[in-house]
Amino acid sequence: MLSSVSIKNFRNFSGWYDFSLQSKKQYEFNVKSVVNGIINTSIIYGKNGSGKSNLGLATLDLTSHINDIPLRPALNKNYLNVKVAKGEFAEFKYVFNFDGIEVEYQYGKADASTTIYEKLLIDSQLCVEIDRRSGNLATINLKGAESLNKEISNPHISVIKYIKSNAVLDKSHPLSDVFNQFIAFVSGMVFFRTLTKTADYHGQVLDSGKLSKTIIDADKVDDFEKFLNEAGIKCQLSTKEYADGENIVFNFDGKSIDFGVAASTGTLSLGIFYYWWLKLESNQLTFVYIDEFDAYYHYSLSQLIVKKLTEIQCQTVLTTHNLSILSNDLLRPDCYFLMADSLYPFYKLVDKDLRSTHNLEKIFKGLKYEG
Repeated sequence: MLSSVSIKNFRNFSGWYDFSLQSKKQYEFNVKSVVNGIINTSIIYGKNGSGKSNLGLATLDLTSHINDIPLRPALNKNYLNVKVAKGEFAEFKYVFNFDGIEVEYQYGKADASTTIYEKLLIDSQLCVEIDRRSGNLATINLKGAESLNKEISNPHISVIKYIKSNAVLDKSHPLSDVFNQFIAFVSGMVFFRTLTKTADYHGQVLDSGKLSKTIIDADKVDDFEKFLNEAGIKCQLSTKEYADGENIVFNFDGKSIDFGVAASTGTLSLGIFYYWWLKLESNQLTFVYIDEFDAYYHYSLSQLIVKKLTEIQCQTVLTTHNLSILSNDLLRPDCYFLMADSLYPFYKLVDKDLRSTHNLEKIFKGLKYEG
């Protein structure tokens, strides 16, 4: 699981900015929200422009140079903070925990694809390191990677990706085994929005050009209809063959209308969510950052989505402005965060112990930090 992320000189983050998903709180309600002291389902609040989206992009930045996935346009534009001085660069530090073993991966980048340095520690042991400010010779201490060429002159090639692509690591060796777990976790990470276009995602590749085709190919049209009805969208769905392929359609009084034409903005948003939900349900994803996840949803639908997400193993971070889901009925005070000059877990904003009976929404509205 992802334990923490720290960012510097990336987009709106000038100094180091920390997002810790570790919790030392021992709340006795909604215990599934935290796994072995690491928050599994969290929700971030913050004013417009506070950096919620950029935090998600920073969290997913490592996927672009570890995996063979083309960079999304949003990761290429305005990469460095505008206050970055000459010679400075963006820096990232990630801490993961796999069965009690800590993995720390940190690197610096001059832009979205040019790596300055990398360093990987597993269980406090140095496994990988390169610093191109002093040379192109990498340190690689992993069983099975001994024969690799350590001279890596191309700054667009991550050493981690190089090892993943060119070495057969000894799985029986503890460090190599954890390295493989780290790679598998990163390969299952995704950031997406349901606000605008289906292409507004990072870290994964869409299975097809049409989300409806993915649902049809998975034989999930009936399940999608059930999902929409549970969400309050009373409808009947079927499929229809068009010149460009088979599409999902609404059935109205014997007539069929293409889903993409007849669906409201909120329903289209649910369609995008459902596409990723299929991957969540089938354990294809390990970490999901959903930005403004409920911008078009009624509060009861937002609550339904959060409840569904707490029932799966995938680690999930949501951003929202919806205070109606700031409730101990859904999560716990250590799972809600306020994004300001720092990222504050809710319980640190108050000077009293919070219990399950407290109305978190009411308390939040009374805080000077409200935003």
